[in-house]
Amino acid sequence: MKLYITQYIENLLRKAEYEYDKETKSWCASVNDLPGAYAQANTVEEAREQLAEVIEDYILVSLREKQFLPGFKKPSLDKIQV
Repeated sequence: MKLYITQYIENLLRKAEYEYDKETKSWCASVNDLPGAYAQANTVEEAREQLAEVIEDYILVSLREKQFLPGFKKPSLDKIQV
């Protein structure tokens, strides 16, 4: 069973947009649902890994600041398997 937070991060990574920047010769990754969530690396794979870390940090800061997380829905207790 996956943690809901893991599913949330994976869903955001599926929505991520990747673009090659010729000026910096690097890959840029972002998620439109999370303003400011952005990563830049030499390969797409590295950009995706960095973006996952950025999303984790975004979640932690949002929770600490009691901010809304786009698309985050609490799982209902009747759907949780024990």
